[in-house]
Amino acid sequence: MKTFAWGALLALVLPWAGAAERPNILFLFGDDWAWPHASCLGDPVVKTPTFDRLAREGVLFRNAHCAAPSCSPSRAAILTGQWPWRLDQGADLLTFLPARFAVYPDLLEKAGYHVGLTGKGYGPGKFPDWKHNPAGPGYKSFEEFLSKRPAGAPFCYWFGSHRPHRPYKRGCGIASGLDPAKVQVPPYLPDSPEVRSDICDYYFNVQQFDQKECAPIIAALERIGELDNTIIVMSGDNGWPFPRSKATNYDTGTHQPLAIRWGAKVKAGRVAEDFVSLSDLAPTFLEAAGLPIPASMTARSLMPVLLAAGSGQVDPTRDHVLTCMETHVPCRALDDGGLGGYPRRTIVTREFHYVRNFHAERWPAGDPKGCEVAGAQPFPAEELMRNTMAAFADIDASPSKAWLVLHRDEAEVRPLAAAALCKRPARELYDLRKDPYELLNVAEDPAYADQVKALDARLMGELMASGDPRATGEDSDRFDRYSRANTGGSPSKKQ
Repeated sequence: MKTFAWGALLALVLPWAGAAERPNILFLFGDDWAWPHASCLGDPVVKTPTFDRLAREGVLFRNAHCAAPSCSPSRAAILTGQWPWRLDQGADLLTFLPARFAVYPDLLEKAGYHVGLTGKGYGPGKFPDWKHNPAGPGYKSFEEFLSKRPAGAPFCYWFGSHRPHRPYKRGCGIASGLDPAKVQVPPYLPDSPEVRSDICDYYFNVQQFDQKECAPIIAALERIGELDNTIIVMSGDNGWPFPRSKATNYDTGTHQPLAIRWGAKVKAGRVAEDFVSLSDLAPTFLEAAGLPIPASMTARSLMPVLLAAGSGQVDPTRDHVLTCMETHVPCRALDDGGLGGYPRRTIVTREFHYVRNFHAERWPAGDPKGCEVAGAQPFPAEELMRNTMAAFADIDASPSKAWLVLHRDEAEVRPLAAAALCKRPARELYDLRKDPYELLNVAEDPAYADQVKALDARLMGELMASGDPRATGEDSDRFDRYSRANTGGSPSKKQ
């Protein structure tokens, strides 16, 4: 009763608060689906008619990035509208999101929205202090969710697919008819039959997400006549599960497909070049529903971009985006005997990507565990394909990982293995105009000294302003302690 009393009050004081005016919100979220793996983005193999339709009938964002290239912190940032470094344990993969942080589904529910989740919401981190997943109460399907909807209530629904997350049935992509000869292997991966087949397996799972899971949900919206009063967002949570992608802050780890459709409210066929973070979705949903945006939210609403008339860069202040990383898998031995992550902060502009590695002495992809980059005894291929923890545990077990590690001493593969597995300097700079795949670090090149200085000042200034412990120096290694306390409780001082 309190929920609907609050909703009735909103209808009196907020212009969007009536049930007929407030839009529904549908969030279609892929697990490990990344840019540019959609047919409308130019990929010649994967077919994504659902995403293509949303881009054609809404706005396609070409510079959208997740806040962190790891499931839990990426999702926590989306739910809270805050940078992961502000979320304490929520910055790590396997810890938990503290309940003191407000999330947009709860705020919408208090305002009269019918809220629900199917599939993967916040996770795989824990949520011991919440009554249900922070993304919403669970439902078996969209149909069940709609059947429980109170009459006249707008809804907010999160569909979290488990695709295209690994593991895959090996060879499923080629078996489905995908042609490995047409796959465009990016230059940071070795071009081998095993890798091409592995990419096809990933593409097959992307297609299942798009065609078999998302398309029926949109069709159900059309059947009930609410397609055009629904904000539909389709995206992925982090990079694809291949070496030098997921769990890294390179473009391949954070750049996400993002399309938003909202009937006649949003002019169709637009392409936005503005830099956006997926954390911007929380304040966007709240503003669309006519609700105030909490002061704690560091993200910015996308409504000005969505409601603009033309393509290109709408907001001149959206000329960059930040990304971060703390702990994906705790897989790096620390001096105190514990295991830690690989803390990073980055700033991306149209021309440059600047990276700060706060513990450059650590292995970025995880400890080799006896498998040094050169000259070590090889691991069994099946172990590297089956057991993520066998070595370099921030890279998911896969045929691509196995091939890269086992062939790392070959002349053509050695630089790719080094780029994916070897230690990094404290600072990295990539000139995106010349090096879009970010393979040549020019941070120590005197010709780029001014850019390094300016970008470092800009990055650290924004981190300081938002209270990032890595910038303020206030117990900055707390995140390593959090990663060891993954049972749902706060870590003790001894940890």
